[in-house]
Amino acid sequence: MIIEENLLHKSDILMSFEKWLSVLREDCCLYICIFLTVDFYRIDRSEKSMSDWTKELFVKHPELFVGALEERVAQASREVDALIRMLREQKFKTENILDLGCGIGRHSIELGKRGTRVLGTDLSPHFIAIAKKRAEKEKVDDIVCFKAADMREIGSAVSDRKPFDGIISLFTSFGFYDDETNDDVLRQCCQLVQPKGFFALEIANRDWIIENFQERGFSRHKNVVVLQDRSFDLNTSRMNNIWSYLMQQDDKTFTLEKQITLNHRLWSLHELVEMFERTGWQFQAAYSGLAQQQRDISLMEARRFLFIGKKR
Repeated sequence: MIIEENLLHKSDILMSFEKWLSVLREDCCLYICIFLTVDFYRIDRSEKSMSDWTKELFVKHPELFVGALEERVAQASREVDALIRMLREQKFKTENILDLGCGIGRHSIELGKRGTRVLGTDLSPHFIAIAKKRAEKEKVDDIVCFKAADMREIGSAVSDRKPFDGIISLFTSFGFYDDETNDDVLRQCCQLVQPKGFFALEIANRDWIIENFQERGFSRHKNVVVLQDRSFDLNTSRMNNIWSYLMQQDDKTFTLEKQITLNHRLWSLHELVEMFERTGWQFQAAYSGLAQQQRDISLMEARRFLFIGKKR
């Protein structure tokens, strides 16, 4: 087994791969072989601005993340069914929706299949191109449209559209920027919806993350293995992830293709309430996520939230 270094950032900090074995002990021997054949794994912990990583991953290297989105396409139908049920329980209209941070259009397209008119926006032109092709293939491109746009400028990016019934942001697609910027995005969104319109945010629960925190993990998407090194700042409630991408070249060779540092904000439920209330919204409801296995779990134990705010 051979690991080649490619595009690896310089760092003074080395971490032994032996630390990963406890994480991988229950998985297949392929991963164990990868780590046992390398003495050390370099981790770049240099400080970067909170916005740099979004462009680096989603604009410059979107091919690294697209597999994580594609493998979740099959569950989008169930998630949209749950989303619509929750929104209707709260008496919201769902005829015209903005999907903020839509990725490859998983949820936008499923909403379109149910007759909802959707505009999906994402920072990544690559994701938007995939979403458009998928909408055409699913024959919903007459009511589901996509546009590359930075959520920090969402107000001007969709200023030509009539007010939406509501906005959705799913799969932890919010919280990438500093608190002031996150607040500004919500204020802009408040101006884009009709009176009493909604904002539905599906996001990881800060309290669950802290209680179940794991410093390391990994995932695999086809020929890509992603090593994940995590830290959490209790003072700022920000998660710092270092993702190292190993690309499989053949049966015996993996290339260390790219290392990206991600930094994003997480919230407890009461913090979400406070943030929405100071940006023009009011708390309407909270559910324990969209996944089927989460629906009978209390909010205190929920791994993820579906938080719904209503425009004041």
